[in-house]
Amino acid sequence: MLVKGVVFYLESDLPPDAKLLLEDFRLAVNNAIRAGLQARVTSRNALNKLAYKDFRREHPRMYAQHLVSAFEVAGSALKIHRKRFRKGATGRIPFVKRLMMKAENQAYKLDRKSGIIDLPIRAGCHVELRLIVSQYHRKYLDDMALSLGSLTVLPDRVIVAFRKDAPKPYSPDSVISLDTNERSLDGVFVEGDVGKAIKAEFPEVAIIQQRHHDRRKRLQRKKAHDRRTSRNLCRREGAREHRRIDYRLHQVADSVLKFAEERKSAIVLEDLKGIKSNRSKELNRRLSMWPRRKLHQIIEYKAQWKRVPVIKVNPKNSSRTCPICGRIQDSRMGAEFECECGWRLDRHINASINLLQTAISKGMAGGLRFNPGAFQHDVMMILYDPMTGARSEPNGTSGIVGVT
Repeated sequence: MLVKGVVFYLESDLPPDAKLLLEDFRLAVNNAIRAGLQARVTSRNALNKLAYKDFRREHPRMYAQHLVSAFEVAGSALKIHRKRFRKGATGRIPFVKRLMMKAENQAYKLDRKSGIIDLPIRAGCHVELRLIVSQYHRKYLDDMALSLGSLTVLPDRVIVAFRKDAPKPYSPDSVISLDTNERSLDGVFVEGDVGKAIKAEFPEVAIIQQRHHDRRKRLQRKKAHDRRTSRNLCRREGAREHRRIDYRLHQVADSVLKFAEERKSAIVLEDLKGIKSNRSKELNRRLSMWPRRKLHQIIEYKAQWKRVPVIKVNPKNSSRTCPICGRIQDSRMGAEFECECGWRLDRHINASINLLQTAISKGMAGGLRFNPGAFQHDVMMILYDPMTGARSEPNGTSGIVGVT
């Protein structure tokens, strides 16, 4: 089952009855968390059996189905707390701070034509939430193949989950192999006997990360006497950074998937789980900020919706191995890979060729065959150009291609 959460903003402020519902829901979740900690249970069903009758008396104004959703949210918080505790991270008791509530699809009604949500508060009391519907939202509202999932209500917006059965990926006619780097996706595209080098650049991501990192350091020094203000300002900078980066990563993923869908290609990606570095503090910081997993997650979930097959392979030594003779070089420094057999190629393109050969050798890319030498003198195909794909940064970061 595929799930897509779509954000809708409200035409007007949240009704007073709905605000009271959010407050009661938050209180019920926090009470359920404490009850679960005392009884050492984490599942929704266990919390339901343990505390449903007591909670019905304590929260008489809440619709019964919303109370069951509160147990589900509390169970998720308890499972995360238990996982952290087992790893040795002893933290404080979890609690929900912001106003919110979650309703299952049986507990609300959505008119897809008008964009009005009918939300029950208690017996005989309902509120209407009028949504701002754009052309983007119409893609999901008008698609009857998508069923409604859960509803999350926040003070200024709602999030509606749309669901559908995962479609079977198509049988690929070609393959795209991508090597993930700090500022670009470099790879090769193979279709029949034709092979081309491809590239999708996103240099602004590293620039935005460095800029906001420096801003947070300055704020921490400037507000060292006021930890609360420093924490709030740094959290705001972090939210701005994530929004700007996510926008660009979605643009890159859309361009890659559009290229793959038009040519019925499979996508070969690196399996980057467990990547670590102990070289230096600065390099460790850059690797921890590098949104490699985030980009892969975006590509993978969008590929499922578009029926594009995605193949994950182990990237070990992919940048240091010669695809012709198989030698592994001692060092991979420099922009170009050179081997004793005479093979020379851009290091990132060389890595993508090795990833593709790994997928072919394990039978994951079908019966595809290609000649690595075809990529040495080919023209680069640009899948995504940051100068035209993303909107300009208001602080003047657009057009900068380096990081200081």
